[in-house]
Amino acid sequence: MKNQMKTIAVLLFVTVTMFACSGGKSKRNADSLPPIKIEIADEIKTDKELTKLIESSGNAINEFSDNMEQLIIEGKDIFSKPDDEQTLMDGLKASKLMVQFVSNSTQLAATIDKFDTYVNSKKEQGIINDTQIKALEEVGEAFTNRMDELEEKYKNYFEE
Repeated sequence: MKNQMKTIAVLLFVTVTMFACSGGKSKRNADSLPPIKIEIADEIKTDKELTKLIESSGNAINEFSDNMEQLIIEGKDIFSKPDDEQTLMDGLKASKLMVQFVSNSTQLAATIDKFDTYVNSKKEQGIINDTQIKALEEVGEAFTNRMDELEEKYKNYFEE
């Protein structure tokens, strides 16, 4: 048992290292949901920081969506198995997929941080207006809509 745990630890370490060093960008599947584009209102186009934040938010949502689809598709054979039927190799493959998903989804975390920094900075300065708030809300709505689309697209995927 002790030897088996060492083997698992070494395999997990090698897997994590391979994905960390490979740059791990996700593959875009031909049948993935189409990329979203968040429209930027003319009234805020002069706010270059907000415009860049909205554009990077759209890119981050698309990256996250593509990664979710890749995880769902590649993990179907593992995630559809009952826990008591999963093998050691299934566990390693699931770990690999999760590490790949996390490493490929870093843009979303960075964008959320920039989003919070922007909002807090503008609030502290007392210079956030309704148009800016509406633009930021549209980013949240785009993310929610994309998650709903993913849920709808894959709601019966594991039952097939």
